[in-house]
Amino acid sequence: MSDAGAPLIDLSAAFAPRLTVCESSSSRSLSARLRTETANAHSEVERRLRLLDSISSLAQYKDLLIRFYQLYRPLESLFQGFSEWLAIGMDGPEGVFSKRLAADLDVLGVDVGGILDAPEYFLPPLPTFSSALGALYVIEGSALGSQVILPGLQSVLGAQIAGADTFFQGRGQLTLPFWRQFRDALDRYGILHPEQSAIVIQCAGATFSAIGEWIAP
Repeated sequence: MSDAGAPLIDLSAAFAPRLTVCESSSSRSLSARLRTETANAHSEVERRLRLLDSISSLAQYKDLLIRFYQLYRPLESLFQGFSEWLAIGMDGPEGVFSKRLAADLDVLGVDVGGILDAPEYFLPPLPTFSSALGALYVIEGSALGSQVILPGLQSVLGAQIAGADTFFQGRGQLTLPFWRQFRDALDRYGILHPEQSAIVIQCAGATFSAIGEWIAP
């Protein structure tokens, strides 16, 4: 944000606060509350993760993808264990980001079969669907920002990452439409289950922290 250097993933478009002085937590949508109430955790992640300052070689890029894979693969597997997605108007998460990471690493000659998941204690706890929603908010929002930094990565690493940059493409052309669908689903869930909003927000904050602690230990 205001700190010097480029953030790992510029999430400002997805997470920037838009709170007016007249709004209260009871009147705001769940997505609006998430933006404002996880702002500190989001800022801390951006402070710790400085991609374009720290990635200057193919080896560093590989290591970064591996660490993302170690975190995203078990998270996306946990998302698939919940059956409530259709009830809020969404198809269940299909593990798209860990699949893209696996494909990128394969192009770079890395066998993901030999990569261990991050230890469970590094993952945000996801005992309920509400907690999964909070974690997915961070993952999908990050996909928006990852597209912003892709040109910077390409300018630094060039042809070395050709065909191995799909993770930083988010969902490609579907990234923004999917984000809007997910944001609408979040707000629908907040209306139907207002008592769960605090859990969604708490787990989003925990997911920001998990990313910061695992990717930039």
